[in-house]
Amino acid sequence: MNTPSPSQSAIGANPLDQLADIHLPPPVANFPWAPGWWALLVLTVSLAALSFWLWWRYRKRTAYRRAAKMELTTLQGITDDAEFARELNQLLRRVAIHAQSSNTSSVAGLSGAQWQAFLLNSCGDKPAFNQPQLDALTAAAYQAQAPALDRQQLLVQARLWIKRHRSHYV
Repeated sequence: MNTPSPSQSAIGANPLDQLADIHLPPPVANFPWAPGWWALLVLTVSLAALSFWLWWRYRKRTAYRRAAKMELTTLQGITDDAEFARELNQLLRRVAIHAQSSNTSSVAGLSGAQWQAFLLNSCGDKPAFNQPQLDALTAAAYQAQAPALDRQQLLVQARLWIKRHRSHYV
C-alpha cells in the first residue's frame, strides 16, 4: 500500500488551515486619561471659573454707572431748565458719592467752584465737561433767572463723565 509520507501530506494540504484565528485587541478604554489631559481639563475649568468671577465682580462694581446712565434718559423728559439742572446735579453728586464711598464727606461738601473743579479733574487728563457748560449748569441749578441750557450737550458730557470718572483723582 502506498501511504503518503508526512512531507507529502503537508505539501498537498491547504496552508491556510494551519493559521490560527485573528485575535482582536481589547477595546480602548475612555478612562483613565493621561495626566496631561487631566491637567488641561483642570486648567480650562479654572480659567473659565476665574473669567466668570472677574466678569461678575466687574458687573457688580459698575452697576451704579449703568443705573446712572439709565437715569440720565429719564432726565430728558424734564421741561424746566432749573429742574433739569438740579436733577442732573443731584445725579452727578450721587454717582460721585458712590464712587468715593471711602471719602464721602469730601465729595458731599463740595459746591460751586470746588464742585466744578471736582467734575473737571475726576476724569484725568481729558475732562468730560467744559467750563462754560458747567457754569451754565451751576447757574441754572441755583439761580432763579439763569441762561438757557444746552441740554443735549450736558447729557452727552454727563454720560461721558459717568463712564470715565475715577475715584482716585480726588
